[in-house]
Amino acid sequence: MNIDKGFPHDCIILDACCVINLYASGKMRTILQVIPRNLSIAAYVKDHEALNIYSGPIDNVQAISESIDLQPFVDDNLLFLAYIDGEVEESAYVNLAQSLDDGEAVTGAIALNRNWAIATDDSASMKLFQRTAPHIALVSTLDLIKHWVDTNKPSDDIVHDALLNIRVRGRYEPHRNHPLGNWWRKFL
Repeated sequence: MNIDKGFPHDCIILDACCVINLYASGKMRTILQVIPRNLSIAAYVKDHEALNIYSGPIDNVQAISESIDLQPFVDDNLLFLAYIDGEVEESAYVNLAQSLDDGEAVTGAIALNRNWAIATDDSASMKLFQRTAPHIALVSTLDLIKHWVDTNKPSDDIVHDALLNIRVRGRYEPHRNHPLGNWWRKFL
């Protein structure tokens, strides 16, 4: 997904898995700073789902858990909180919650009503939104990371460390057929 060209949405709402991955990267601030769209997170996701990453030493990463603190990003206007607003969004949430977990349903309801893109790595969410809302752009963690790499041009070592942190601290591995899977593997 090219976020610079032909991207039809003013805002990207991040679901829990993307927030966890970006936070785990250790580069969340610089990543958010280069995305040329407003970025949002459902308040429910911030308060109930995107809560922790592993932060132990790389050889025993699960030894320590670290709370995710998104408030500095909110305070600096890099991330905006979104709340379910009105009957249309509430109804969409109820309908989506029949197929998705609460955080993904809240995120989807807000995005659908406001015509925002959704950043998710959850395959069930992606399939549902591709089928029921093809006009909504779907963005993955790797789309956001690749945009940061292409824009900021960090060293290969910095990219490697960020992706390794996502893998071990965020516990993320792109699916085998992910369009950026080879790019990911090149650095790891």
